[in-house]
Amino acid sequence: MHQSRPLSRLTRPALLFWAILLLVGQAVPLGGRTAAQGSASIGFAAPDALTVSVDAGDDFATTVLGDPWDMDRARDIQYEIGFAGIGAANGIWSGTYSGVDHASGAQTSGYLFPLFQGFSTPIQGLLSQELPLNKVGAQDRYAIDASRYTRLTYRMSVTPRSAQGPFAVMWTNARPVTWPDGSQRFADLDACQGTTAFFPWNGWRVYDFDMTRPNGAPNARAGAWQGLVRGLRIDPLVIPQAGVQVSVDWIRLSDPASAPTIAIPWSAAGAAANDRVDIYIADNPQGRDAAPLAHGLPVSAGRYELATSILPPGQHYFQLRLKDGASQNGCTVTRAVSNWVGPLTITPAPILTFARPSMLSGPDYALSELGRAWDMQSGDDIAAVNPPGWPPTIADVRFNDGILTARAVYHPTVNGQPLNDSDAQLWLRVNPQRPIDTTYYRYFSVRFKVDFPPSRDINWAIKNGWGMRIFWWDRGLTSDGSETKYGTYYEGWNIYSVDLARSFPPLPLSDPRQADNILTPREESTFPNQAGWTQIRQARALRFDPLETTPAAVGTGADVFQIDWIRLTANDEVRRGQPFTVEAGVNVPPSTLRSVTFFYTNNRQDPFQSPARPVAAEPPAATGPTNAFRVHLPLMGNRTLARNPVPIVGNPLTFQWDTSTVAPGTYYVCARVESASRAYSYCSETPVVVRP
Repeated sequence: MHQSRPLSRLTRPALLFWAILLLVGQAVPLGGRTAAQGSASIGFAAPDALTVSVDAGDDFATTVLGDPWDMDRARDIQYEIGFAGIGAANGIWSGTYSGVDHASGAQTSGYLFPLFQGFSTPIQGLLSQELPLNKVGAQDRYAIDASRYTRLTYRMSVTPRSAQGPFAVMWTNARPVTWPDGSQRFADLDACQGTTAFFPWNGWRVYDFDMTRPNGAPNARAGAWQGLVRGLRIDPLVIPQAGVQVSVDWIRLSDPASAPTIAIPWSAAGAAANDRVDIYIADNPQGRDAAPLAHGLPVSAGRYELATSILPPGQHYFQLRLKDGASQNGCTVTRAVSNWVGPLTITPAPILTFARPSMLSGPDYALSELGRAWDMQSGDDIAAVNPPGWPPTIADVRFNDGILTARAVYHPTVNGQPLNDSDAQLWLRVNPQRPIDTTYYRYFSVRFKVDFPPSRDINWAIKNGWGMRIFWWDRGLTSDGSETKYGTYYEGWNIYSVDLARSFPPLPLSDPRQADNILTPREESTFPNQAGWTQIRQARALRFDPLETTPAAVGTGADVFQIDWIRLTANDEVRRGQPFTVEAGVNVPPSTLRSVTFFYTNNRQDPFQSPARPVAAEPPAATGPTNAFRVHLPLMGNRTLARNPVPIVGNPLTFQWDTSTVAPGTYYVCARVESASRAYSYCSETPVVVRP
């Protein structure tokens, strides 16, 4: 038995009041001129420069996470606090400030994490090391290289916004990770500062920050953008204010050197020397929902240099607005506007995702050793839903069309011992004559669904039990068994995978290497032996704890879960000389790419080590289709390579790899993907074992 520790969050630090006290203190009463005298005009001097097509720049979320922050799903914002009514529709993320931290009840503003650092170190004295199920910054492979990605841009709407409404951007470099504490941040009033008043932005605005330079108000700026950034946080409005609507269209963190810069010159007539120019951007030629891209440019500058890396894929249209510099410093009075010009077309960068090899595609234990998959077609997949001698931890279990649906049950005490959570348990069926070979099978995966009520957010859900653990043993949990850390969920259907071979006897929390271990630290749990996975060589028991529901979540719907399937797989393998079918998906039509070339390597940092030779095309049969795409699935001793379908993301690609000249060994498959202007490299998460 174990007791889960809630994952605590950073309490709103006093430093956030700088923005309210220091920035608001600059405001002065409204007054001054309200209209400009005389006539004026402004127009684009080179409109054709904005009717071209360019490749999207190198964007962190696209290249590193493999999923752009385009808000096509709610979890493009990886974590949020202080929101309700969260969702994503038509490429727009939206949420409403609740005014409180749902997990603690404390008053708070809302804030968003495009890149969440994760729970990887003790926070405020509680243990919260995390099982790596999601792409969080605690895993260095998903951290931001601050020397490369230096331009942060996002399109956001905050309504209503008061004149005293500052925003903030924060980040953290800490390893093991801690939450942003404000020592690395910048902030400013989200308003146009006139000569006599602030005019808050309401509605859409494009925020654009060069992270290599100071940003924001001088008295609300600290820290440097450098090293590996493991968590990135945006505070749309730092004042707790229930009812504020926040919408996000896109976020980009780009390398400005990776895409061309386009000069936008203008010609203005009748402009005064202190007049200003605003550049607005829209995704339609009518200018609906237009947002300021650049504001307060001196008309005398005559041009603006647009780094196209800051813009997402799609079509973009532009308008110039001449503002009267003598009236509120150009905040309110528009003297002239240009026509809309464009489109500037940004073509998406190709993203290639491997379906085979992957954690899901190799030989599956249940299919190979039990003769049937853990596909939740019936209760036969589950050996037990409760530990012996315990009251029910899971109730309302039903199987329908290959989906297990159930509810985690909370008991205040079990056998006289208090519990903080449900400790819900599913014991998977294992063949006692063919126990799990832990030196062969290693990847645990589950397709899982859970949801929280509309009045709550992901922070509340995780605090109140949205996480899983995995247990296994051969002789017994206390003799050679192990327990993983707590891995957190997202709402809706998702696939979660973990490499159980990443386990080793726990180190003290003070040892940074323990952050990379998947086993619970000794300081948190001393009940399991924590012997490891490969170290015990075989396991006769495999237990999945799907939820750790707390009393606050009981009856809210957040205690109900669904499972589509569970798999325990090995690495893909092939006998030398047999073809291996590589399966992948790409987010753009393959016909739009110059080429896709495959390689194999024993080091993913050297992706183009050896070209993968394609299988020679077989001559067509006399009748019927050709055999060019035949899939060969050889037997490896008693282990069949038969497998369940693996999801392919995007447009499918297949490659028949001829292994006849490949030396026996373990290799990752990599792809070189060439677009019109540059090449990208992608490598499989897991390797292929080439047998003699």
